[in-house]
Parts: sequence; structure tokens; C-alpha cells
Amino acid sequence: MSPITTTASDDQRFALIIQPTGVFRLLAWLPVSTPRHALCCDTARPVDLTTTLTLWVDEDAAAYGEKPNKAAHGLIRLYRPTPLPYLGDVVLTGTPDDDGNAAGLSHPQALALIDLCLDMATVGLMPRPRS
Repeated sequence: MSPITTTASDDQRFALIIQPTGVFRLLAWLPVSTPRHALCCDTARPVDLTTTLTLWVDEDAAAYGEKPNKAAHGLIRLYRPTPLPYLGDVVLTGTPDDDGNAAGLSHPQALALIDLCLDMATVGLMPRPRS
């Protein structure tokens, strides 16, 4: 069996979607892509995590009875010590430009975020050495 490989050109961009169930996926981020469309919502609110990373949340998620996104909570805590309990799907992209258009993530950035998601999902699952 051959190993699974992924390739992406240097100019390809992505968004990372994290669902409350713990499922995450990479979305190809095209020049016409918007966080609103990625979240399938009317109003996507940006939450700046760093100068190059933005979290997008559905403003109306509570009204639709969406569940807390515990899967994203651990990752967000790396950037914000006391994050709000974001509901429903969340999308991670690059920082928006002056016109509000969200930049996509590079392939290495997207893969690093997936690694962080997996690391944060396993916290507490591995036994710790006794002191």
C-alpha cells in the first residue's frame, strides 16, 4: 500500500472548518470565497486570533440552537486564554484585507492548524507520568 500524500501549489489557499462534532475539513479558498458561504450563514463575525489568523463564527448560531464547538475550543484557547463558547461550525482563515475579504491560509498554515487541532483533541487522553 502506498502512503497518502497531499500536494498543493504555492498559490493555493484554504480555510479550515471545525464542526462541533470534532470533524474538520479543508476548504479550497478561492478569490470569491467568503466566511459567510463557508458557514452557510447570513452574518459571519470575525474574531482576530493573531495578526495573520482569523476565526469566523455564525452570529445567529445561538438562535438556531447550535451546539457549543468544544472541538475548536482547545485550539482557540492557544490564542485566547478565555475564549467565548462559540457555537456551531467555525472557520479559520487568514486576516481580512482592507475591504473585508478574508485571505486564505497557505498549505503549510492549514496543515499546522490541523496538527494543533489533533494535538488539542488528544489532551487528557494520554496518561501522564507520575511525579
